[in-house]
Parts: sequence; structure tokens; C-alpha cells
Amino acid sequence: MTIRRTTVLPATALVVALAALTGCGSDATAPPPAAGTSAGGVPAGATTGAPPEATGAPGEATGAPADPTGAFDPAVAVAHRSRESYAATSEMTVETGEGAEKDVLTVTGRANHNTPAEGSRLETKMVRGSSVLAWEEKVVVDQAVYRRDKENGGTGWTTDQKPPASAGTGAQDTDGYAKVLLDAGPAARKGMETEAGVPVFHLAARLSPAELRRADPTYGDGRQNQGTDAADVQLWIDRLGRTVRVEHSTVVAGRPVVTRERLSDFGPAETFTAPSAG
Repeated sequence: MTIRRTTVLPATALVVALAALTGCGSDATAPPPAAGTSAGGVPAGATTGAPPEATGAPGEATGAPADPTGAFDPAVAVAHRSRESYAATSEMTVETGEGAEKDVLTVTGRANHNTPAEGSRLETKMVRGSSVLAWEEKVVVDQAVYRRDKENGGTGWTTDQKPPASAGTGAQDTDGYAKVLLDAGPAARKGMETEAGVPVFHLAARLSPAELRRADPTYGDGRQNQGTDAADVQLWIDRLGRTVRVEHSTVVAGRPVVTRERLSDFGPAETFTAPSAG
């Protein structure tokens, strides 16, 4: 997920921003099944047991078959998820605390996913009330990170080298959550919905610390170290197994933290250009 590309932020928000997910408070009421689907929201006659192993070339995005209404089996979508490199636009917010002391982090921009040749152009802003605590623009080109401080009107860029990227960056970080939510049982399958005109499957459950660690060891351990004991996680995936929307709600060090992200405008992986020194 793109969140791992954020900037230096206050401690609690940084824990959240480095996580691969986002969050909302409680499970939504399951919508009525779409025509031609079962009560679980999958196409009539589709398997709901253990999905078959994905077939085809490693880079092939087979996804899940959909019925005429667009309904699909989320387990098949995850098993046959897209392994292609692609770019997506991200809109994310992280709200930490309440009232006048609530910090709101926004991360917007475009980034490549599912590729070790990482690239992105993101803007992050942290505000508390009417005060801007941090505002930064960041461009990642392969292993180099370029930053500039927008809060003070700075135009100069600084650069540093980032650790070697691994295959599976970006939205693929949420794969573990999709699997854990599917393992949570039928109640976690909220059914088919629509996001920006695209059929998506909604998964939601309250995850324990052990489930969070299984979904993402870095995220789960980090949250537990901050005093988190559980989290409400919601995930919306398309039939290619890609995350379209994700929400996450928990309490960190006694403060509520709600994170939300939407991914849109999927397309081929893009080439990001390093900014000039000026």
C-alpha cells in the first residue's frame, strides 16, 4: 500500500501511516444479495470453499469470473489476484484523537504497485484544527526519494536513498487482510457493492492482535507495541483482487485512530521523473 511512502509525522500518526491499511468503526449491515447471487453475495453456483490455485503465467491477472450483474466470488478473486504492475491514484486520510486535539493526516497522489521498481508522487499534510503541522511533497524514483517542504513555500528538493524495495509493494500489502477476513467466516462477507461504478466485494470483521499479525506482521506488531488490542477492518476488492477501498478503526496509546483510503484510476505502471534540484 502506498502508505509506507509517507513522511515524518507525529508519533501516533506515523504508526498508522506506515501501516498498510485504513479503517472505519463498525461492520456495515450486509446489503441484500445482488440478483443471481447467494446470501453471501457470490454468484449463484460459485464455490465458497477453498479456492483453486491460480493458473497461467505468473504475471497473468485472471481474477474471478463475474455473473451478468458483476457479482463474483471474493475467494477466487484473491486466489487469482492481479500480479501485474500497475499505477493507481490514492486518496487517504488518517484521523488520530478527538476534538481540538485531533490530528488529520491526508495523503494524496499516484503510485506504482506490485513492482520492485517503485515510483510515486505523493503529497502529505498533517493538520490540527486550523494549524498545519507538516506539509510535504515527495517523489520516489526507483531507490531515490525526493522531498520538499510545502508548508514554508520551499521550492528546493532534498534527496536520499531508500532501502531496496521488494516485489509486492503498494496495494499488494492488503492481500494478507483479504485472506484473514475471508478466513473470519461467512459473517465477514458483506456482499457485493459498487464503488465509482465498479462492482466490488465488501469484507469486514473485527480482528484480534493475532489476526492483525497474520495479515501483516509489521502492522500487527507495531500496533500491539502501541497498546492496540483489536481493530475493525473493512476492505472492498474488485474481481481482480485489487483493493479499491479500505477502512480501519482502532485505538492506539489511548487515542482513537480512523484511517480511510480509496484507490482509483488503475492503469499500467508509470515512469516518475526525478525533480530538478531547483
